[in-house]
Amino acid sequence: MKLLHLADLHLGRLFHEQSLIEDQHYVLNQVLDILGADQYRALILAGDIYDRSIPSVEAVSLFGSFLNMLHSRFPDLAVCMIAGNHDSPDRLAFGRELFQSMNIHIVSDPNLAFNPILLDDGQERCAIFLLPFLYPGSLERTRTDTEAHQKDAPTAEGQEAEPRGLRTQKELVAEASMRLESARRALENQGIHQSVLVAHLFTQGGTESESERLFIGTAEQVDVSQFAGFSYVALGHLHRCQKVRSQENAWYAGSPLAYSFGEADQEKVCLSVELTGNPATENPATVRVTPIPLQPLHPVRRIEASFTELMQAPVNTELAKSYLEVELTDEHLVENVQRILEHRYPLILSVKQNRGFRTLLTERAAMQGALPQGLGAGTERRRSTLDDFKAFEETLYGSVDQGKLNLFTTLLEQCRHETL
Repeated sequence: MKLLHLADLHLGRLFHEQSLIEDQHYVLNQVLDILGADQYRALILAGDIYDRSIPSVEAVSLFGSFLNMLHSRFPDLAVCMIAGNHDSPDRLAFGRELFQSMNIHIVSDPNLAFNPILLDDGQERCAIFLLPFLYPGSLERTRTDTEAHQKDAPTAEGQEAEPRGLRTQKELVAEASMRLESARRALENQGIHQSVLVAHLFTQGGTESESERLFIGTAEQVDVSQFAGFSYVALGHLHRCQKVRSQENAWYAGSPLAYSFGEADQEKVCLSVELTGNPATENPATVRVTPIPLQPLHPVRRIEASFTELMQAPVNTELAKSYLEVELTDEHLVENVQRILEHRYPLILSVKQNRGFRTLLTERAAMQGALPQGLGAGTERRRSTLDDFKAFEETLYGSVDQGKLNLFTTLLEQCRHETL
C-alpha cells in the first residue's frame, strides 16, 4: 500500500510581504501529477494547512480548488489531514461530515484521534490515526477505575478537585500515546496489523529551520519512541525533511516550499511511503520511504556581492527569477539599495548591509571616544540580548531612553514565553 506524505503547506503565507499563493498553486499542481503517476491509496497532510488561524480568502480558495481536483481526479484516494498549530481547529473542521462522505477526512479535535480511518486496497488493510496539534487542555487524563467510582464523591471543605486537563506537551503526548496504543492493539486483534500515525509535534532530535514558530527551549519537545508500535509515523511541524534520529519509521515531510532564506539550501520534497508485509505472517512488515523532489516556481537564494558587482555584471537570469536575499560586502552603507537593485532583480526581497552598519557604528563610537563592548566586528562575546540593546542605543544616541528600555524588556519577556 502506497501513501503520499506532505505537511506544512502554510497556504496564504507571506514571504517578506510577498504573497506565495501563485507559488503554492504551482507546487500543489505537482502533487496532483505525482499522485497520478502511481497507485496511491491515501494522501496525508500532517498539519499547518494554512499559515494563519484566520486564513486569507485566496488561501481558502486555493485549498478548496485543490480538494476539488483531488476528488475529481482520484475519487478512490483517501485524503487524511490534521490541524497544526497555525490552523484554527474549528475553521479547518468546517464541513467535516460532508467532506467525510467524499473520502476527505479532517481531524482537528484530539478526542477524535483514537477512531482511525481504515484503508483496504484488496491486498492489505491499514489503519490511519490522525492526531492534531495538542493545545493545553485539549485532552483530559484518563480516569482509573477507582477515580471513575469516586468522581461524584464530594471534596473536603475548601479543597479543590484535582484538575484533569493536561497542560504540557509531555503530558498531552503521553496521554495520547497511551490511548493510541490501546486502539492500535485492539485493531491487531481484529487482524489489522499495518498502522500509520499522523501527528503535528516537535520531537526530540528534530532539526528546525528559521521559518517555524517554535517553542522556546526544549521543554515542549516530545519523545517519538512512544509511538514505536506504529508501522509509520507521518509528522508535521518542522520544515526540513528528515527522519527522526531516534525512530527509524518516523519522518517529517517538511514544507513543500522554502519559507525562509535559511532554507535556501534545502531540497523540498514530498514522501512516498510504501507499506508491505504483515507482521502476523512469515512475511515481515517493511516501510520504504522515498523522497520525491518538488520544484519551486521561484527558487529561494542567498548571495554575497558588492553593489558594484551587482550593477555592472550581466543580469543572471536564474537569480532574476528567484526570491533573493543579498548580503552586500561593501564597507560603507549604500542608500536605497533594494529599490535600485529591483530594476535588475525584481524578486529581491531582502538586502543586508552588516559590514556597512559595523563601519557606521565604529565611526560613531570613535567620534564619541569609545566603542561599546560587543559591537565591534568579529568580537567574541557572551552578552544578553538586553545588554546588546543598551549598547546599541548608547552608540546611536549617547544614552538609553527608559521608555524604550521598558518596552523592549516587555517584548523580550513575551518572546521568551511565546508558544506559537
